[in-house]
Amino acid sequence: MIRRLLKVSLTAMTLLVCLSAYSGSAYAGGVPLLIDGESLEFKIRYGSMPAGYARLDVESREGPGGELYRITSVARSNKMVSLFFEVDDRVIADIDAVTYQIRRFEKDLHEGPFEKHMVFTCDPEGVVRSGEICLSPMPGTRDVLSALYYVRGLDLKVGQELGIDTFDNGKIYRACVKVIGEERVTTPAGSFDCLVIEPEIEEGIFGKAGRLVVWVTNDALKIPVLVKSSVSVGSFVAELVSASHPEGE
Repeated sequence: MIRRLLKVSLTAMTLLVCLSAYSGSAYAGGVPLLIDGESLEFKIRYGSMPAGYARLDVESREGPGGELYRITSVARSNKMVSLFFEVDDRVIADIDAVTYQIRRFEKDLHEGPFEKHMVFTCDPEGVVRSGEICLSPMPGTRDVLSALYYVRGLDLKVGQELGIDTFDNGKIYRACVKVIGEERVTTPAGSFDCLVIEPEIEEGIFGKAGRLVVWVTNDALKIPVLVKSSVSVGSFVAELVSASHPEGE
C-alpha cells in the first residue's frame, strides 16, 4: 500500500490537472498560455511526510518544423522515499509556436521496478503515431501535459465547466474541469488569491474515482499553486515553492 501511495503522490504532478476523466462538456477553445522561460517548482508530501518534488518548465526552441515551445514536467522522489520506491518521471510536449498543434509527446517513466518509454509524433494532418499505435483525433485534441496550458489560457470564471479531448497511452479521453470557487491560499512561494478548479476523476493514474482540487492564481497567469487529492489509496498535497518568469513576474 505505501508503495502505491508514493507512486500516486509523485506521478500525479506529471499530469497536474488529472486529464484522465470523462465528461460530455464542450471545450470552448482558446490559446495556450506558454511563456518562454517559465519555471514552476513544487514540493510533494503525503500527510506530513515529504515525498519529493516536481517541476514544470517552458522554453522556446527551433525544431525540424520551425519554432516550437517545449513543455517539460519532471517528478522525482526524495532520498528517503527512494529507499523504498524510487520515482523518476519525465514528460515532454513539443508544441508548434504558430499553430499550437502538438508535434511530439514523450513519456519516460521510472517508478520502482516499472519502466515505460513512449514517443508520439503528430503529422501536419493531425494524425498521432507511436509504433503500431495510430490515432486520428478530432481537431483541438491535446496531449495531457499541454492541456494544462490551454486551460491556463482561458478566461476562467466561477461556475464554468470546461471539456477538452486529450490523448495518452494510445487512447483518447474527454476530460472535464470545473471552476468551483475562489479562495486565498498560502504556500512556501507566498499567499495568492486563487480560482479553485476540480477535475473529474475516474479510472486512471489515481486508481478508482476520487477527488482532486487545484488552486490557480486568479490573474492573467493562472499559475497552479496548490494541489490536493483524496482518492481510494490515500491523499497528497503539492505546493508551489517557486515560480520564475523571464521578466521576474
